[in-house]
Amino acid sequence: MSAEHEVAVAERARVRDVVLFAVTAVAVAATPWMLVSAGSDPVYYRDSRGLDTEAPAWAGVLVYLVPLLAWSGAKLFHLLRSPAAAVVGPGGIRLYGEAIGGLYLRKEEVRVEAPWEQVQRIVLWRKQSKWLWCLPVWQSQVGVLKTSDWYTVSRREPSRRERESREVRRDGSPVRLGAMLRARSVRLSPRGAEAIAAAAARFAPGVEVWDERVHGKSRRIEAGPGRDPKTY
Repeated sequence: MSAEHEVAVAERARVRDVVLFAVTAVAVAATPWMLVSAGSDPVYYRDSRGLDTEAPAWAGVLVYLVPLLAWSGAKLFHLLRSPAAAVVGPGGIRLYGEAIGGLYLRKEEVRVEAPWEQVQRIVLWRKQSKWLWCLPVWQSQVGVLKTSDWYTVSRREPSRRERESREVRRDGSPVRLGAMLRARSVRLSPRGAEAIAAAAARFAPGVEVWDERVHGKSRRIEAGPGRDPKTY
């Protein structure tokens, strides 16, 4: 593909990260008050080695504030850098996986690369994951279904039962979609899928982008009118 005619699609800020940035901003604004309120009186505690140690009371504020600032700052830095999650061009589509989960950082090597003649359709779907290692959340994914994909070891087409199934495979992908979908997907928001749909309509009008996040409510994602930039 010629980079001159490609469209790069970057991830947008996720809702929970917007909340995180707001909490961080409030914490930073309140830091002077918290430090003054904590005071400088010595506080005694037992460290990880079992030794009695003392520190000024205001140090306890930094124990929580510094990790919050570091995590939020890393997220914001990569979000503003806008690394490409997908690149769409005349020759096909490339998808880039996350380098570190949740940081908006993308790997340099391509996770999925497919020329248009091999693409059956592009799918927005969701898989269940854990937030903070314990809270179940849904994570949006964008994947490529190829014309050569198999649904089982012996069949390319899903059965009627599989098309109507609400079940998911062990890798988290819906049974009603191709068995290779998880291996050809990356994390990307619905707005990213809309940008891919707009680019695909320009470069490969015959390739459709479908929203398959909710069972029984599949819909085609239409290209937005009047927008044709090189970067979304």
